[in-house]
Amino acid sequence: MKIYLVSNNSLLEDINYSNTSNLELIRMVRPLSIKGEENAKIISELPIFQNINGIYSSFYSSALQTAKYLQQKLELKIKMNMNLNDCQVGLLGNKNMKMVKGLQEHDFRYKLPNGESLIEVGNRIDTFIKDIKEDNIVLFTHRRAILGFLLKYAKVDYNLDDNLILEFNNEVIYDDSDTDYDIYEINMQENISIKRI
Repeated sequence: MKIYLVSNNSLLEDINYSNTSNLELIRMVRPLSIKGEENAKIISELPIFQNINGIYSSFYSSALQTAKYLQQKLELKIKMNMNLNDCQVGLLGNKNMKMVKGLQEHDFRYKLPNGESLIEVGNRIDTFIKDIKEDNIVLFTHRRAILGFLLKYAKVDYNLDDNLILEFNNEVIYDDSDTDYDIYEINMQENISIKRI
């Protein structure tokens, strides 16, 4: 069974969310940037996605905005599922997002109150994938959610700057570099195989 995990990482930055302090809501409704829209169009044209049988998306605007181009091209319905939502941050308190990210990438069980650890989001994504019966599908989700999933199967290491690196079959499949989008091909056979596209 072949599954693709897709994250479009180009989100609109210059937004002022007045009258709300709900971080999770802000993250959920944050739209793609113009570059993100361009990424979504590029993703929908990739040859690997021309014979897809199913499209799934998280409830986040950015994932849906990315999925819509492939949905229109293939004339398939988008199946939304909360299990594909991003890793919940929780209550930041006196911490910031960069600090939480660094702590979580060195302690995969670390989480804030009302938040999720990378282990927890990885288990959520892994269970969802194992319950899918379709073949050749795309899951539009988020970089942290994908990272949590990859942690279950990849070798963990750190580079000279102490940034997280993941390897699978002696190939780096995840690093801390900024990418416009991430695509992973997962083959669920007796033994899982993972490759970064």
